Amino acid sequence: MGHYDTFDPTPYRTHRQALDRLRPGERVLEVGCSSGALTEQIRAKGCTIVGVEVRADAAEKARAYCEEVLVGDVERVPLPWPAASFDVILLLDVLEHLVDPVPATRRFVPLLKPDGRLVVALPNVAHWRVRFRLLAGRFDYEDSGILDRTHLHFYTRKTAAELLVRSGLEIIETDVAPDVPLLRFKRHLERANYAVAHLLPGLLSTEFVFVARPTGTSSSP
Repeated sequence: MGHYDTFDPTPYRTHRQALDRLRPGERVLEVGCSSGALTEQIRAKGCTIVGVEVRADAAEKARAYCEEVLVGDVERVPLPWPAASFDVILLLDVLEHLVDPVPATRRFVPLLKPDGRLVVALPNVAHWRVRFRLLAGRFDYEDSGILDRTHLHFYTRKTAAELLVRSGLEIIETDVAPDVPLLRFKRHLERANYAVAHLLPGLLSTEFVFVARPTGTSSSP
């Protein structure tokens, strides 16, 4: 969905959902940490964070909250950490920007501890606004959002799940970033927005959040 230089505290947004799934004391690898907006919140929760960021200027800002920041393309940069280094790996709004997201994801899987988990957020190209635009014959790229002009891949809930399975992961939880007409901008109806979106997630969510672990791992999340 693009680079995030601010943290949105709104309940049920993808970065807030990822933050809520972290436990104090965990060691977290944030892939695509940008300038550290979410990173700061992760550290405040009591976690240790290591970042990966392609933009050197953003990575420099994120260093204020990270134990270490690796600068480079996540598909190619050598990963210097030993196997089983992290409790959680975050891939939030990253994979849709990559040339080949399956081998890129596979690179990070061995870095998880035996009971570790990977949290992924991917935009939903089947969202109702995109569907309405297609009905009008439009598929216009934008500076941010689902049709961000830097997106190289587009996913539905089904194809997003298939991406993770092909990457050697077992999905243990799926969630949504809700966007229901008439409810979407009303703060006092956030819970209703979230509940209704779960009825038709492929239509009423802007993004999907997946929690996964390496295939064959039997430990609980």
